[in-house]
Amino acid sequence: MKITELSKKYLEHKVVSEATISHYRFVVRMFVRDIGAKNVADITTETLLRWRKVTLARKVSFATWNNYLRHMQALLGYAARSGLIAAQPDYRTLALRENDHRPKLIKRSELEAVMRHLSSGSSNSQPGWFWAVVFKTLYFTGMRRNQLVHLRWGDIDFEEDIILLRAESSKNRREWEVPMVAQLAPSIRELRRRTVELLDDAAGLNERYVFDIALFSPSYHSCRNGRMTPCAISNFFSRLREETGVKVSAHKLRHTMATALARLGLYKELQCVLGHTDILITMRYVHPEIDSLRALVNNLEEIG
Repeated sequence: MKITELSKKYLEHKVVSEATISHYRFVVRMFVRDIGAKNVADITTETLLRWRKVTLARKVSFATWNNYLRHMQALLGYAARSGLIAAQPDYRTLALRENDHRPKLIKRSELEAVMRHLSSGSSNSQPGWFWAVVFKTLYFTGMRRNQLVHLRWGDIDFEEDIILLRAESSKNRREWEVPMVAQLAPSIRELRRRTVELLDDAAGLNERYVFDIALFSPSYHSCRNGRMTPCAISNFFSRLREETGVKVSAHKLRHTMATALARLGLYKELQCVLGHTDILITMRYVHPEIDSLRALVNNLEEIG
């Protein structure tokens, strides 16, 4: 069986998001392009070692390689269980030890600088007010990029100020609610007003996607029925980094939000907001800043 056929068969048996399906296909395409091995039976430890060498030559990180390897391990594990291969490669010799870098958080002054930039009209991401709502939504809800692009107007309860994050758009296939706080609600309501004004009709709005950039900028094209692509979000942050010098991304906003809220000590509540199944995963999002560490260590008594 060809690796492409195996990937298709494996994904048919899994309940995964579109983004996950897309990434599996990407990894398989990369493997076939780099190594030329198309048949599952030809994939050995030596084959994957050759692929690792080719991949690292492109200066990718160890984390990226390990990500590719995990996807191949899942596919070949399925092949072994299905009797398509007799033995699997030795993944212990293939994985690389990653450097555990502390994710850099976005300072409050930097968050404010980004919002000023988007409001100034000088950003290449137009309209600026729309992207400002995108930025604020990611920060004040902690939702992921894929959840934002899949958000529909029917998922927002304007009476209770609650946003529903659907299972089909979440990383762990879970559904949960997050509050639409006062710092965010006016921006979401303004986006709704502008959307209705352009459509000239509120009928059927519940099934429409909230962040339909194509409605407000003809230079953008929606992915499906008005849904913006996750790639459009990534490109927005790429432009933002270039224009402001602030190292910002959707994932960094999520980490920054989690760290800010962790100071309250409400870890179970923070776990619910982030949608994690395990509190230990939540704690990985908490990165005490140096001032907090200094305040802690300052409690030690003088010794000399």
